[in-house]
Amino acid sequence: MLVSPADIVARAKATIKECTVSQAKQLLTPETLLIDIREAPEFNKGHLPGAVLSPRGLLEFEIHALVARTATNSDIAPEDRDIVLYCGTGGRSALAAETLNKMGYRNALSMDGGIVAWAAARLPIETP
Repeated sequence: MLVSPADIVARAKATIKECTVSQAKQLLTPETLLIDIREAPEFNKGHLPGAVLSPRGLLEFEIHALVARTATNSDIAPEDRDIVLYCGTGGRSALAAETLNKMGYRNALSMDGGIVAWAAARLPIETP
């Protein structure tokens, strides 16, 4: 039986933690890792201030080094780091959060609605 992408995302969303745009805005501190998991051309059109690009297809291979490289507080264990993931509308970031949970990260959140919801809330977007 074939499964649709929407079904896969719905299953992921049932197992992960999500945050709203306003909650994500409040969570963004120097210790929070904000990851844009879209592709480079999407990122280059505009992204959230302070976001680091790690496309969905590379996330699993880059996450440990990315967490280590961006650490600002050595008292926080890598697996306890606050991580906010976003994409266009929240589907890919939900899948990414599910993956990070499986990899042992306890505080990975998917921002519901993605950059589309962020822009609709009239929050800042950096463009090249």
